[in-house]
Amino acid sequence: MNKAELIAAVAEKLEVSKAVASRTVDTVVGTIIEGTLGGECVVPGLGKLKLTDVAASSGTAMGKAWSKPAHKKVKLALSTDGKKLGN
Repeated sequence: MNKAELIAAVAEKLEVSKAVASRTVDTVVGTIIEGTLGGECVVPGLGKLKLTDVAASSGTAMGKAWSKPAHKKVKLALSTDGKKLGN
């Protein structure tokens, strides 16, 4: 499902215009991102998003050296309801 399909589904289920549904989706996603940037965010029915640090790494592959700088990564721990999705 892409963003347009998500907005259309929300508009239909809430019986509102696509403009209102678009603002709603953007607000919810923005709030989840802000919460995750703060350390972690619980999304009811799905699970917990947690921002973690990943150390720098380097090595060789096919005779060429490579390196990857330290960065942050988002991990999802599925809730009981979220485990219905698999995993």
